[in-house]
Amino acid sequence: MVNYWLRNCQIGNIMKAKLVWNFSGEGALKTAEHHLIHLKEYSDKEKVQVIEFGTQQQTEFTAIAFIIVTKDLVNDLRQSLKPHQGFLVE
Repeated sequence: MVNYWLRNCQIGNIMKAKLVWNFSGEGALKTAEHHLIHLKEYSDKEKVQVIEFGTQQQTEFTAIAFIIVTKDLVNDLRQSLKPHQGFLVE
């Protein structure tokens, strides 16, 4: 489903990907912030090196939680964390 995630977009020698979870409804941002807690717990427990954690409000009723990791971690994280989307980032 997500073959388009990792096109050739290199930053130096490190390719980074943003894994995204979407939330909607009145409490979307609060839900995204809560999900981020679990993502941080997972990264601590599994010793995953995350470049950046975050949440963003997209609209009044939609928000995302995200992590940015190196490309080499994406396949394992996709299987275990089931992100809704993924993008290469600089």
